[in-house]
Amino acid sequence: MNEQEFWQERYDEDKTGWDLGKISTPIKEYVDQLTDTSIRILIPGAGNAYEAEYLWNKGFKNVFILDIATTPLQNFKKRITDFPEEQLINQDFFKHKESYDLIIEQTFFCSFPPIKMNRTKYATKMASLLKENGKIAGVFFDFPLTDNIEKRPFGGSLKEYRTYFQPYFSLNVFERCHNSNADRMDKELFAILQKKKPAIKQANNPLHGVKLKDILEELILEEGWEKMANTCRINCFYSNPTLKSSLTFLRKHEWAREKVEKYYLRVRKKK
Repeated sequence: MNEQEFWQERYDEDKTGWDLGKISTPIKEYVDQLTDTSIRILIPGAGNAYEAEYLWNKGFKNVFILDIATTPLQNFKKRITDFPEEQLINQDFFKHKESYDLIIEQTFFCSFPPIKMNRTKYATKMASLLKENGKIAGVFFDFPLTDNIEKRPFGGSLKEYRTYFQPYFSLNVFERCHNSNADRMDKELFAILQKKKPAIKQANNPLHGVKLKDILEELILEEGWEKMANTCRINCFYSNPTLKSSLTFLRKHEWAREKVEKYYLRVRKKK
């Protein structure tokens, strides 16, 4: 059963025990302090999208809902009849290509099987969907992982989460929620993560002062692992790629580093 079938079945059979039936308090209080209603907001893995409903009713009309299953999108449209069809997106998150000022995170990260590749891929994809200085805001589950990779949502720890997000985001806030709903008290972390600016190109020598780590981080943000692998044909980009393992490989193999640096310059030239 693939991911789309898995989630479609969950909604069709009403097996959505993680669903609060309303916007969660931490996200509600964050939304309440937003003042610019024109910003573009994405809610991926939105499910029944109570967050989107709350935003819409507060005047945020550039809200986009994305889910791999069709049932929750249909349910949302029945509840909010004036919500634009084109802002209801039935698509695999990792295939989505747009840009946003804000992405709301509500149990989505913790819905994927908790292997390093999935969580790294999530962090890099989020960064690629955000505009300069764009933010992720929302909650992440804070409880230990188990050996059961079927029981969703999955947990994790602040220490682990930092390893995935620090290469691409400034961690403005990442701390234990003080205002979780009763059944989630002491089980959630609230985060505001701001996309880092890419390394600045220098006029005379575009690589002068630019570290290999900066190059890789920018390529991951702008291109993504899959495109990097297809373009550079370097093994470290194919098999469970991470920033750390790729840096180790490229520092050992000069030919590979040169290939990546040339690729980086081509990408920068397009801007």
